[in-house]
Amino acid sequence: MTLEAQAQKLVAGLVRVAVMAPTDGPEPEHGLPPAHRQVLLLLGRRDREFRLSDLAAELGSTVAATMALVSPLIAEGLVEMRPAPSYAARDMRVAATERGLATTPAPQNWAASLLGHVEDLDDKTQARLLRLVTARIGLLQQQGSIPVTKMCLSCRFFDGYRHPGTDNPHHCWFVDAPFGYRELRLHCPDHIAGHLPPQSG
Repeated sequence: MTLEAQAQKLVAGLVRVAVMAPTDGPEPEHGLPPAHRQVLLLLGRRDREFRLSDLAAELGSTVAATMALVSPLIAEGLVEMRPAPSYAARDMRVAATERGLATTPAPQNWAASLLGHVEDLDDKTQARLLRLVTARIGLLQQQGSIPVTKMCLSCRFFDGYRHPGTDNPHHCWFVDAPFGYRELRLHCPDHIAGHLPPQSG
């Protein structure tokens, strides 16, 4: 996995934790659902626009699902979208409006505070932080604080620490291959919720 892909996974994980983890101060009074807060947190990180496909990647989602997520924000005047030179849907440009930026929740916890610094972290630090964020998401899901997403830790094919002491300690039985922390997915299209049945060998 490239450093850019790792950074995208880390951003997607931090955004999920940022909108659902306990805050360091009073709860914000923006009234937006968590998914919309995720979008605004991402758009608020930049002073430029996103390609729709890039926004989807940072959300760990598909272009179609991201379009559906952004549409209500456009209707409310919080986000604007304009066509790209190619006129392809995935290349549409997405940005927060002035009103949207004013609505974007300020950092309320450690995850939100880290969002603006992901690109400044080196490869090893990103990898360590991604492990922590993935574990935190798993804990929040177990507690019922955030919806269960299609991540490795909640998949019936995930066999954690099947190969301890190696660079690829985990095993995915869907593809029958070991993998490491950098390949942990936060949103996998092949995810099936459940627990792994006992494996022989």
